[in-house]
Amino acid sequence: MSEGIFKVSKDIVRAKSMIQMANERLNDIIPSFPKDKSYKFIEEYYEIIVQLITALMYCDGYKTLGHLELIEYLSKNYNILSNNQIELIDRLRKFRHGVVYYGKKVSEEFMANNEEDIKLIITSLNQLVEEKVKDS
Repeated sequence: MSEGIFKVSKDIVRAKSMIQMANERLNDIIPSFPKDKSYKFIEEYYEIIVQLITALMYCDGYKTLGHLELIEYLSKNYNILSNNQIELIDRLRKFRHGVVYYGKKVSEEFMANNEEDIKLIITSLNQLVEEKVKDS
């Protein structure tokens, strides 16, 4: 386990809150964005993924403050996503960093080419974490 990942008490209540927030972003916030603001979609899709992985970690009794560690935790402990999907999450991380800290905009072409894959990642993560919560 990475140094940036800490053992904590399992927290199903917090995991449920993270799932609820991720679903609100997906169902309420994202549909309100103008289609030509691809950078907003990048930010929100990435935040949804972060919240779902964080919820998964709370179900397992772990926590991290680092985004790289979130992705590492998922890829090392769960075999639900392909290497290409893990790489896509990491690209989203980098794009989001550029948007938030440097004001870089992401091309609409990236979203056109990857949005369906991003939605599949979110669906897979959501199903996994919902199962974990239900089983806890």
